[in-house]
Amino acid sequence: MTPVGWFISYFARWLPHAAPTGLFALGEPDENSPVIVTANFSLTVALVRKALAGRNLWLLVVNTRGINVWCAAAGGIFTHNRVIDAIKITSLNKKVEHQEVILPALAAPGIDRKAIEAETGFRARFGPVYAGDIPAYLQAGKKKTDEMRRFRFDLKHRLSMLLPMNFPVYLLLALVLTVFWRQYLLGFTVLFWLATAMLYMGTNIIPGKSGWAQALLAASVVTVLWAAIDSIVAGKAFEHRGWWLATFAIFLAAGFDLAGITSARKSDAEQLMSRLGFKKFGTFFHQRGTGQISLDRSRCIGCGNCFDICPVGVYKGIDQDKKAGFRDLNACFTCSACVRQCPVGALSLY
Repeated sequence: MTPVGWFISYFARWLPHAAPTGLFALGEPDENSPVIVTANFSLTVALVRKALAGRNLWLLVVNTRGINVWCAAAGGIFTHNRVIDAIKITSLNKKVEHQEVILPALAAPGIDRKAIEAETGFRARFGPVYAGDIPAYLQAGKKKTDEMRRFRFDLKHRLSMLLPMNFPVYLLLALVLTVFWRQYLLGFTVLFWLATAMLYMGTNIIPGKSGWAQALLAASVVTVLWAAIDSIVAGKAFEHRGWWLATFAIFLAAGFDLAGITSARKSDAEQLMSRLGFKKFGTFFHQRGTGQISLDRSRCIGCGNCFDICPVGVYKGIDQDKKAGFRDLNACFTCSACVRQCPVGALSLY
């Protein structure tokens, strides 16, 4: 990846940035080497290549319009049809004999594995959530630990998302201020990054069930403290009331949709769009279930697909009756992966 390409894909992570598609040989693979499938978001491809450096295998990069795996799958772009096309176009059946592809776990909401096998003869299985776990997964005979199944919405993740998710907005506003109101640029810069950092780092501490609710509360606390300090220092509680409006605007913009960024929760943006009657909005929104997950135990066959593919640990595995069971139903944020991968339709969103 070029330095410019890396800058774009990292600092504007929520914008599409495509890498070349096709079948690529990593190391010196042969007909028995594993086939790893990924999306053609440039940063994703770079991370996968880095994780697999020094190994002999095939990398099949699918055309997802330059969008990352999870967003493309949820948006109806990373689908089994794209995988089927990639397998056929690259003549993968002439490269390998084992007839198997390993898909990224977060692609599950958009994939019908039966369709892939029916159309290409290739069996599809889901690998780990993180590319860094692929080597250990392969070494263990393509078996996943519980840790390999989970997406970690931890402090490290939130820190990694803070800058790229907010930089494009900051840059746009900073350019406007530079042209028209340069005297406010420094204050705005400090306020913007302190506010977004407070919201991202405090997601698990600030009360509230939605990003907007947390943002509103955090902005209120900041402005009250600001007013108190101004009252003590300058004797004028409303000395910086104009900046208060900026504080609320920044917090509310940063908290518009924290789902998938800082925590596993239902998407505020998707629920709002659904209420407004939108079923699709370009590549940024694609209507999906936003309700509660439901299990029909009479239909469940205990295959374990739901446990294997859930990225947040909603399921605890198979019980003594050979049925799926819930570990933490409240953790579900309706990614639809388990519903899509249930072979008998025992799971649904209502």
